[in-house]
Amino acid sequence: MMFLRLLLLGLTAGLLFDCSGDQDLRDRAKAEAEQLAQQTASTPAAPANEPTATPGTTPATTGETLTLVLGNAEVGAGEEACLPITATGFNDLIGLQFSIRWDRDELKYTAIRNMELPDLGQQNFGDTHNELGVVALSWIHQTLQGVSLPADSHLFDICFVPQTASGSKVEVRFEPKPVVYEVINVREELLQFSGVNGQINVK
Repeated sequence: MMFLRLLLLGLTAGLLFDCSGDQDLRDRAKAEAEQLAQQTASTPAAPANEPTATPGTTPATTGETLTLVLGNAEVGAGEEACLPITATGFNDLIGLQFSIRWDRDELKYTAIRNMELPDLGQQNFGDTHNELGVVALSWIHQTLQGVSLPADSHLFDICFVPQTASGSKVEVRFEPKPVVYEVINVREELLQFSGVNGQINVK
């Protein structure tokens, strides 16, 4: 069961992240991402720094929770802001996936940087359609031995340049689309996902 779930997780990542495959597949993926961006724009976002609702989470089979926190940043107009993603409850995990979204009219995505989670690289991030306001992560521990990290461990940074005027506040948020929340531990259990949104303050 675990290997089937990890295989499906990998296939989902491949379909979302591949930018070198069939043109029709890429066009369909972009159209779907565009539709999701429009739907998200019309849906009120959860307040920053409060746990998001998790309707897209695969039902948990254990009482454990992984909490990810998108940090905050303050920058001048036109300057790059990098938000750190930290984790608490990262115990014996072998698989993790989620999506990060933002308003594409307010932020320009620049890069993923400072990756510190074992086996995490650029290949784990689907940023092919970042111009639509979405980046997704799909991570699998290569040895399937499980990774444990102390509370508040840094995983990676996601960076943007604000496109808004001084004095504005822009949210960056976890969402279960296009990639749903899923957290798997070495015992084949599914953890609850809890996300705390981040914010960029433009000076």
